[in-house]
Amino acid sequence: MRRLLVLLALVVAVGAGAYAIYYHRAMSGVVVTPDGTDAELGWLKREFVLTPAQYEKVLALHHAYRPICADYCTRYIAVRKRLDGLLKNHATWSAEAGAAIAEQAKIQGECHASMLKYAYDVAACMSPEEGRRYLDMIKMQLMEGDPAGMFAAAR
Repeated sequence: MRRLLVLLALVVAVGAGAYAIYYHRAMSGVVVTPDGTDAELGWLKREFVLTPAQYEKVLALHHAYRPICADYCTRYIAVRKRLDGLLKNHATWSAEAGAAIAEQAKIQGECHASMLKYAYDVAACMSPEEGRRYLDMIKMQLMEGDPAGMFAAAR
């Protein structure tokens, strides 16, 4: 029984040590600003090997784009909720539901165009090779995925 407890204590100690080392390595170099920006952009800095000057430019673009993105999300979520309410509360098709669907598509299109422009602006801050790689990633996400988690937030 004593051997089992010693073995168990050893396993727990090794696990805790491994976690501490992993956590320290994962968090090294991550300085989270009060607005959480570095938490959002730290991966970009590492993945695309940004110099401090490039990172500062991207950070400025990010701060400028954040309220624009938030506005699109707010508008999209509002129209999505309105459409959900219309579809739940009406047993027949209404022109109001059709207008809400059109408005939702319009907002989504504006958001995608705005996000793509932002991505091109960010890519312009990078080296040409890294900028192309970044744009390829963003275009794929934009065309195949959910650009900003917008659709999940609308549910």
